[in-house]
Amino acid sequence: MRPLGCCAAVAVALMGGGALAELSQSQLAALSVLSPLAQEQLDRKNGQALAECMVLAAEAEEVSRIAAFAGMAPSPVIIDLANEIIQRPAVLSCLTEKLS
Repeated sequence: MRPLGCCAAVAVALMGGGALAELSQSQLAALSVLSPLAQEQLDRKNGQALAECMVLAAEAEEVSRIAAFAGMAPSPVIIDLANEIIQRPAVLSCLTEKLS
């Protein structure tokens, strides 16, 4: 499987703990798709935090597209979308907030 974008190293440096935010059903389904991808790049805890930030940074239509792959292996299109989302400033902001 292709690695998530180059920003994963930045994510490792910025990750902290934090409780899972209240998410919608679609967001939870998207999280179930993104978590394993992020955890392949990082450890379990940090991968989970990165995936949560990605879900929170994704637009509703993107969340729906990702959520459609719940319980399945994500397609290259979903991996590309994840790579796009991980580079957004909102993901970096979310990770920074988790450190506070």
